[in-house]
Amino acid sequence: MEDQKVVLCVDDEADILELFKEEFEELGFKVLEASNGEEALSIFQKKQVDCIVSDIRMPGGDGVFLVKNIKALGSEIPIFLVTGFSEYSSEALDGLGVSAVIFKPFNLEEVVHMVKDEIEKTK
Repeated sequence: MEDQKVVLCVDDEADILELFKEEFEELGFKVLEASNGEEALSIFQKKQVDCIVSDIRMPGGDGVFLVKNIKALGSEIPIFLVTGFSEYSSEALDGLGVSAVIFKPFNLEEVVHMVKDEIEKTK
């Protein structure tokens, strides 16, 4: 069997994590979960991760903190940021080098397939 791809989902809202987990697992991905950027960075440093889907606004290290730290490690992993707020300008977010910024409310199925397509490109 082919190696199972791993998606790290990061959000401080448990119900959002659960939605992403169900959708990604249905497509055959393994899902790791974190409730903030610091926890996600710790998981990323210990486990094989193929893609990250992270909320931006969270206590305990936001999504931008996470992206900057992962990029500082030299990783080119696809990262998708999700936000319901515009506390960062689109220019600032573009400069982070993420795969996409997804604004709430979003279509969960579209987001999951966007992530799936990106992971399959990097096989």
